[in-house]
Amino acid sequence: MVEFTERTKTGISGLDELLNGGIPKNAVVLISGGAGSGKTVMGLQFLVNGAMDYGEKGIFVTFEETREDILAQALQFGWDLAKLEHDGKLKIVTFTLSKHHLSFVNFQLDEMISTFKPNRLVYDSISTIGVYAEILADVETLTSLGLKKEDMAIELRPDTITRRAVMDIMARLKSYGLTSLVISELPKQSNFLSRDTVSEFAADGIILLHCLERKEKKIRAIEVLKMRRTKHSMDLIPMLMADNGIEVLTGEKVY
Repeated sequence: MVEFTERTKTGISGLDELLNGGIPKNAVVLISGGAGSGKTVMGLQFLVNGAMDYGEKGIFVTFEETREDILAQALQFGWDLAKLEHDGKLKIVTFTLSKHHLSFVNFQLDEMISTFKPNRLVYDSISTIGVYAEILADVETLTSLGLKKEDMAIELRPDTITRRAVMDIMARLKSYGLTSLVISELPKQSNFLSRDTVSEFAADGIILLHCLERKEKKIRAIEVLKMRRTKHSMDLIPMLMADNGIEVLTGEKVY
């Protein structure tokens, strides 16, 4: 059966092949993996390729790294993000949740989407939002999540607040009508695919990045666990961190 799904090409070598041509347009995709698995690099590469190869503007939203760190990390792969910003093809937005309230973050993001009109967005990371949602569980935060005063009279568990915040963010990203990658930490020894335990259910797609040991050697690997509106490979495929970014070795398998 022929698919007629509109797609957003990642431009990442081998990945679009796994996705039968690219990510379905306007999907919200969870990129989950452990520390050092390549999550942020994949997000940056997705935006750089969009701007340089497909004429699509992008926004990189980060809560974990400074602007300087992001620029330096990108330069390791030859990506000049400052030039892309200067050319009006990219925006890098940094928030510090110890300073910026969650409701302020949402308002600013809404404004940027409205004025900049991007086609792609990377949210790094939703795990940070979950942690701070518990800490910032005041009236303003709970109101921004749609809770009424009578609900606040009930003692809310921290995990309930986290899940409500994450679901609100995922719904907000879907409402923007662009293709988004949402980065999350993959918890060790857990049956869940994200630290918050709910974003994998709200996302349209899930891409897992792994660091594995094979024959006493560490290797990177990728698998597409879920992707609505398209057929896709479910094989565990080796992945390289090359000089020009991530490469997915589609002709090979880990096991």
